Amino acid sequence: MILRLETKRRPLGFDMTPMIDVVFLLLIFFLFTSQLSQVMRSPIDLPEEPGDEAEVASPGTIVIDVTGDGSYLIEGQVRPMEDIIRLVTLEQQHAETTGQTIDLLIRADRKGPALHINTLANRLASVGVRQWKLGTTVPRSRTTGDGS
Repeated sequence: MILRLETKRRPLGFDMTPMIDVVFLLLIFFLFTSQLSQVMRSPIDLPEEPGDEAEVASPGTIVIDVTGDGSYLIEGQVRPMEDIIRLVTLEQQHAETTGQTIDLLIRADRKGPALHINTLANRLASVGVRQWKLGTTVPRSRTTGDGS
């Protein structure tokens, strides 16, 4: 007597669970690293002037913070002027090779003297950077809506 065992055939395909896990891990990684660049900015009392409505600088923007005592910070670390100029020059050369321009945002403490901003602007102009943005905050009278 011949016994025939019936085997169930599984449908052909593959398990998507590991791929979904990897996608979620990558998503979490990129969300964390993009937020980390915003956290690295040092708190500075910016001048109250109307300006662009854009609140966040684009990811490729070089942000230079100028404190009230004349220190220059990039990503929360104090840097000497020579390092800042070297970094901007390298970024400018890279941008020129790709046919782009660099975005430069200077965030200066409003209680600090303008001498520090002028010194930075003169040094940037000496290496060919003549266009940059100055970070400001919206005046308080515009945010309250009551005109005071």
